[in-house]
Amino acid sequence: MFNFCHSVVFRLVLSYGALVLLTVGIAAAVFYVNTSGLLLRNVDRQLGAESRRLTELHKEQGLLALQKEIDALLSDNKDIETEEFLLLDANGAKLAGNLTSWPTLGAGDDNLIVEHPVVRLDKPSRSRLLSRHLDDGAVLVVGRDMRDMNELARVIRTALAIGISTAFVLALIGAAIFRWHLEHQLGVIHRTTREIGAGNLRKRIAVGRGHDEFARIGRDVNRMLDDIEHLMNTARTVSNAIAHDLRTPLGRVRGSLENALRFKVPEQQLRETAHSAIAEIDGIIGLFDKLLQISEAEAGLHRQSFSDFSLAPVGADIVELYEAAAEAAGMTLSFEADANPLIHGDRDLIANLLANLLDNAIKYAGPDAQIAVHVSTHAEHARIVAQDNGQGMQADERDRAIERFYRGDTERSLPGNGLGLAIVAALVSLHEGTLRLEDAQPGLRIVIDLPLASASTLA
Repeated sequence: MFNFCHSVVFRLVLSYGALVLLTVGIAAAVFYVNTSGLLLRNVDRQLGAESRRLTELHKEQGLLALQKEIDALLSDNKDIETEEFLLLDANGAKLAGNLTSWPTLGAGDDNLIVEHPVVRLDKPSRSRLLSRHLDDGAVLVVGRDMRDMNELARVIRTALAIGISTAFVLALIGAAIFRWHLEHQLGVIHRTTREIGAGNLRKRIAVGRGHDEFARIGRDVNRMLDDIEHLMNTARTVSNAIAHDLRTPLGRVRGSLENALRFKVPEQQLRETAHSAIAEIDGIIGLFDKLLQISEAEAGLHRQSFSDFSLAPVGADIVELYEAAAEAAGMTLSFEADANPLIHGDRDLIANLLANLLDNAIKYAGPDAQIAVHVSTHAEHARIVAQDNGQGMQADERDRAIERFYRGDTERSLPGNGLGLAIVAALVSLHEGTLRLEDAQPGLRIVIDLPLASASTLA
């Protein structure tokens, strides 16, 4: 059975309900305490004011006048249900008032408001009393029956209890809605991930047009799934391409070795067969070396060897190195530098990047093509442009040219394995640069922007 205590949804709902009830309880307690305190303070102020007035009357006109005033107050039909008065002489005999039983009040109770049970007009009552000992030894007691106040407090307590109970019910309803909403949203994600785990990599979380937290999480997960699907498709393509590229040379090596063993061949032919096999194996090793270069670049393993260096001399050296190859292929190769930008990176890797650009151009630009390499600064970047006027690429081919092992229809008959531009893209990414393939009309233009090491450039 599912253990709700281990459910995040259950804990969130429980916390939500507890917080609501705690908030309502604190608000109700504060309201009750403040309301009852305000009522008691009003009663005590009234008792104090009335006691002081009657005390002043006694000082000015004497005990008889005070007695007549109390009789008048009790017969004016005002506050007859709550007012209480008591006047005792120096011997403790009752002179006036409506209390028939009262607590013993000593001198220590003077000017103190206390709450005591009394009997008012032969009816028991719990009252707040303020007593004063007058100058002639008489005792004046002013009080108020608290039954109406206690009833009001009871009504307030009942109302607050009903309010808290209602809040509890509403909290339960809100918690149930909250739990249903969370479980519904999480259920969509859970079902989708289960289908993906079962092998349906095209399944995505339905997020619609929402902008809440679950929609954002859903979009993030969908983007992650898109990346995973792309990586798996790339891995599948790479695996197929490796198998294809290895099968042919390995088949040739096996065939030539088998023929050498099956028939008696001259020593010279055996040497040629061995050299051919070594060349094929070197090609396979070169293929894996290129794959390792891409993997190392994507993993950022060479960043620790980064330093500041000038880009133009590196470009000039690589162009000079490939001039003979271009001339042998019937092409012209030129280099131009408008500036000598300083970049931060690995000098050897940038040289490898330029070498792959030129090797790619010489292989695929076509006979009589003109290849130009241009180095300049652009905004806050060093820019490398490699351009030829050869056969170029279609727009859909330019979008896929940096994929591993991708080769266009016109390139499949040419030597190579489709890793040159993939290496260039990986090295550009390692140096936090950007790579664009554009139509040179005619030919292909490759634009690479690399961050400058400083805002200035060397002369």
